[in-house]
Amino acid sequence: MSEAPPAVLATGLVYRYPRQEAAALQGVDLRLRAGQAVGLLGPNGSGKSTLIGLLAGLRQPQQGHIEIAAADRRRVAWVPQEAAFYPDLSCRENLAFFAAMLDTPRAESARRVAGAIASCQLGEFAQRPARHCSGGVRRRLNLAIALLQQPQVLLLDEPTVGVDPQSRAFLLDRVRELVAGGTAVLYATHYMEEVSAVCSDIVLLDHGQVLAVGDLATLLRGNGERPPHANLEDLFMHYTHRSLRD
Repeated sequence: MSEAPPAVLATGLVYRYPRQEAAALQGVDLRLRAGQAVGLLGPNGSGKSTLIGLLAGLRQPQQGHIEIAAADRRRVAWVPQEAAFYPDLSCRENLAFFAAMLDTPRAESARRVAGAIASCQLGEFAQRPARHCSGGVRRRLNLAIALLQQPQVLLLDEPTVGVDPQSRAFLLDRVRELVAGGTAVLYATHYMEEVSAVCSDIVLLDHGQVLAVGDLATLLRGNGERPPHANLEDLFMHYTHRSLRD
């Protein structure tokens, strides 16, 4: 039986911002399968957000190619670092607004809004203006908006920054459930324990280049050419020589 094509296949991606001497991405490859979570790691300025922006279609690579298996690009969802909703609208009003942008029948939009509220446990806060919600609820709302797209590919850019431990645990559980259900997840974060908790593979970027890629357990174990590493942070420091807390 032939292997199913990857949900995302990026080859040789190059991107340079205007008036920047160094490229933000320099020949980056990425392969992401359905039902797989890949951790995207790297110091600040390594190119993680640029890569996610290219995969989300916000920018076009200047060199290289991106293939997305989803026939409908609306099935590729992006959860950005920043709050991606209207603060003066309630959580339900935000969800209804973004559902309407998907151009689905009204009954289907209502079903998706109800499902996103239930999935992200927003019922208690559905009528509350987003600006009056806690950081954890806002992060859950960010994710709920993405889930309206019923994504086959989910791009997460620092999805747990500024949340309490309970909200972080909830978000990680939700990501694991999505992966188990067949969603392909690219998970960019500075939190090593989160990658270890939800991701089977990693891509380690620095200065726009891939320094390490592959199965996390294999990379930690090492081989004749690469030393073993006690944990993911040790591996990270070995390749980047920089702390995540720069």
